[in-house]
Amino acid sequence: WYLLEAEESFCNNNYDAAKTYYDKAISSAKDHKFINEEALACELAAYFYLELGLKDKAVELFLLAHEKYHEWGAFGKCTSLFKVVSFNLSSSIGTGLTNTDTDSMG
Repeated sequence: WYLLEAEESFCNNNYDAAKTYYDKAISSAKDHKFINEEALACELAAYFYLELGLKDKAVELFLLAHEKYHEWGAFGKCTSLFKVVSFNLSSSIGTGLTNTDTDSMG
């Protein structure tokens, strides 16, 4: 529910509410040990922060999303996320994501 509220708030340019709901979505998923939901919430929040021009926060959340997708076993998603993040953050050096993180997992 929090993630849907965050996305709706983002679409309606209500950025303060979106930030709050993204944080709640991530926390709730973590508290309930829903790794896949935590990964998705981190990824969508990262895109939100990237859209706002807050690259450092976006990178932090993309890294967490990558970690959670990996933990969940969604290695294809890790590879896909790596490609998208590499493209979107090409001006950022040392994001922490490497293609070998996903290549070794097959």
